[in-house]
Amino acid sequence: MVLCYRTNGPEFDFPPFTGLPPVRYVVASTPRCGSNMLARALWHTGSAGFAEHYLADAFVLDYLERWDFDSGDPQELAAGYVRQLMTWRTSPNGVFGLRISAGHLRSLEVDPYDLLQGPRYIWIQRRDRLRQAVSYTMAEQTGVWILDGTFLPEGRTRAAPRYSYEDVRRHLRLLDRETSAWEDYFGRHGIAPHVVVYEDLVADYRAGLLGCLDFLGVGAPASVPAPGIRRQADGLTEQWVERFLRDRRAERPAA
Repeated sequence: MVLCYRTNGPEFDFPPFTGLPPVRYVVASTPRCGSNMLARALWHTGSAGFAEHYLADAFVLDYLERWDFDSGDPQELAAGYVRQLMTWRTSPNGVFGLRISAGHLRSLEVDPYDLLQGPRYIWIQRRDRLRQAVSYTMAEQTGVWILDGTFLPEGRTRAAPRYSYEDVRRHLRLLDRETSAWEDYFGRHGIAPHVVVYEDLVADYRAGLLGCLDFLGVGAPASVPAPGIRRQADGLTEQWVERFLRDRRAERPAA
């Protein structure tokens, strides 16, 4: 069995859980917002499930490789798929989570709110949208989205990043749209998500992680585990930010 992601294999399953997990949650994200860091941190506690992009195509294909599904009806197929995920990806204390990017949210045929029967939502955001857009641009150009090396191959850089004012600006607009998509979603459902700000999580990782666990009704672990991935921001990121700000000032007419 060849999987896109090693962590989708049975070696990373929890013991089988029967029935509907009492705690179900969604990590609501946009690209390059720190959701990898947060999801890994929650997973490593051992008591917050293993929130992954289970509704994204590559993950669905991995689980289709593992499990057989007979139904051709999209709603029935989604319900059966999530039942299987809940069986094997719920931590022993009854917590199940998944991650959803706003881009995937728009393409889903089934509303996650209905699919998970009223889950809780943790919404991770970045205060600095420009650095998020720079990170998004670099990841898209290089193909490197996560620095793991333990459970996932880090992969080879397919191309060196090349600064483009238009590319960064385009990613800023995409992030604005994806943020609006989540705002609209929460508004439609009357949801008040638990908000995590990436910069605050980096500044006080322990407090950020414990705040999420408290929101889920999960007790604090004996020790706070590291997320197990590395940050990708470096000096080149700062160079691009400064260059973008200069280019934007030059583009605007003088008052």
